[in-house]
Amino acid sequence: VMNAFTAVLIIACPCAIALNIPFALGNVLRILGKNKFYAKNTDVLERMQNITNIVFDKTGTLTSTSNNQLIYEGTTLTDYENQLIYTLTSQSSHPVSQEIFRQTDSTNINTSTHQHINTFKESIGQGIAATIDNNRVRIGSEGFIFNMEISNSRGTFIEINDTIKGFFTIKNSYRAGTEDLIIDLQQNYNLSLLSGDNDRERGNLSSMFLPQQLHFNQKPEDKLQFIKSLQEKGKKVMMVGDGLNDAGALLQADVGVSIAEDVNAFSPACDLILGADKFERLPRFLQFCHSSKNIVIISFVISFLYNLIGLRFAVQGLLSPVFAAILMHISSITVVGFVSLAVWWKSRA
Repeated sequence: VMNAFTAVLIIACPCAIALNIPFALGNVLRILGKNKFYAKNTDVLERMQNITNIVFDKTGTLTSTSNNQLIYEGTTLTDYENQLIYTLTSQSSHPVSQEIFRQTDSTNINTSTHQHINTFKESIGQGIAATIDNNRVRIGSEGFIFNMEISNSRGTFIEINDTIKGFFTIKNSYRAGTEDLIIDLQQNYNLSLLSGDNDRERGNLSSMFLPQQLHFNQKPEDKLQFIKSLQEKGKKVMMVGDGLNDAGALLQADVGVSIAEDVNAFSPACDLILGADKFERLPRFLQFCHSSKNIVIISFVISFLYNLIGLRFAVQGLLSPVFAAILMHISSITVVGFVSLAVWWKSRA
């Protein structure tokens, strides 16, 4: 009787079941990380499986900074004015500022000359301002520069010492595979696009999104409110942004994904970081995360069957404690082996 009682206690131990979820999701995290899709923790993977809506930012998310064309309209800038713009935009990590910084004509700029920045202020989603060597420089949207509500800004304006010099416009270059990515995701999710820019890109985006899915002239607070409105309707929302103007929306979303040209520079508000060069694989990553749920369920069934069959023999006194201990180790090894192989197979599919 004592042997049977001991065997029942050993067989009833849920060791394999306890290993199930952490081992499966841990393997998923490891494989995603190898592909530049870095999740904060396994809880994020579980939340991803319930997503119903995906909301995209445009600038720095769907668009790439590598092939954008920067166009300047206005009075000719002197070398010194170019240097002021170069210095100011170097202090901001916003995609537009970085684009201006990258493409500013630096031929005659002495980058080794130190310019002293006396003051600096960045208004999220609007513009940046600083005093550089006693020169007042502001760069931002038309509404920011003229201090008024403007629904369709013509571009990013330059003001130096209270004089409007002109404005930059950026001809966007979309990331490789963006159209296929959107078409793929449309089959399983409700999509939306929130852009802080005006609707000059509507024509390009209309081939990917439905008209009602496009929202332009969205301030950071508008993006946050849009996410909240979806959640109030019972939707589970993933926000995909660049981690800057979208920080509030990323934090509010059930899952926040930050697209990063440099994976070492990201928003602490996000749950996942996706390397920009892997952006077109986002649908594949989401599918892989969904498949992990099925792997967990199957491994649960395997673990449960081991316990159920073992208990049947144990309560009849047909199992010795030693054999019961061996059987439980075998069940743990079986579950670990199955999970490892299943996750590996799904990552290759």
